[in-house]
Amino acid sequence: MTKLIQWLTVLLVLQLGLVVGLNLTQTGLSTPTSQMRLISIGDIEIDQLTITNAQGEQVNLLKKKGSWIIPIDGDFPADHEKVENFLHRLLELQRGLPIGTTPAALHRFMVEENNFERRIALQSNEKLIAEIFLGTSSRARMAHARSSKDTSVFEIKLATYEVPVKSEEWQDERVVQIPYPDIDAIDVPGVISLVRNRSADTGTSTNTDATPATELWGSLELGPGESIQQDGADTLARSISVLRVTDVLGKDMKTIYELTPPQLTLIVKTINDATVVYELGAIEGQDNYVLKASTRPEYFQVPSYLGKSLVKATHRDVIVIQ
Repeated sequence: MTKLIQWLTVLLVLQLGLVVGLNLTQTGLSTPTSQMRLISIGDIEIDQLTITNAQGEQVNLLKKKGSWIIPIDGDFPADHEKVENFLHRLLELQRGLPIGTTPAALHRFMVEENNFERRIALQSNEKLIAEIFLGTSSRARMAHARSSKDTSVFEIKLATYEVPVKSEEWQDERVVQIPYPDIDAIDVPGVISLVRNRSADTGTSTNTDATPATELWGSLELGPGESIQQDGADTLARSISVLRVTDVLGKDMKTIYELTPPQLTLIVKTINDATVVYELGAIEGQDNYVLKASTRPEYFQVPSYLGKSLVKATHRDVIVIQ
């Protein structure tokens, strides 16, 4: 009986060892290698991305001093997180079995040097490091692709619509925002001046989702019997904190920008004693609004719904209880 137990114990140990070995082997197989990736650049740091479509439209993204910019828009800041995520995704693209290797296949799947839906060039110090051609779409969120260093076509998890060539698609739309916790005072000239009441013992609130505390906002411009509508005042502050732009309109004032005078002026003071002035106006013949922020030299396009909601949030009857 003792010998039987010993043999069973040995058998159990062997089985456990076999299971662990198989798991380790499978884990190793599932880890992507450079041979499994569409492109491989080693430790080279990419500092330039150029995307071109079939019509020759092109956008260039350049990394300067650790930040991505858009040269065609006067070195306007690009959405750093978006560009970095896109670059990471390119470097992690997997290739399976080739679906075509002949010149005819390259033509049919539109991954040739002069026949493509998208060409993505990755550069470092002005030297071309890798180049990807995106062609026809095989199915949702997929495309046929080829590296310029390869003559085979593969199916990859990246659709052409996820690779825009319009510069506004890469712009940092949050460039004029002020973080909600940083807003100390809001002045709406001719309407009301709001001051944020910060508790001396808790300091600056960092919870942007918390329900406004009682008397979070105050004002010295209230008449007899008037008080601040806390929800209304806080909505205005939060609207400023999520303000986003949809396009850069350039640095020149145009006659179609109805900013003389602006439809709305906001003067915001921050916890760092900085002052930011916003001017908002309609664009003649358009539904969108134009925005000028004192922190930037450019004029920006703001979507109609956002402009209207900001104007509405500054009405005195929304902020003040009579």
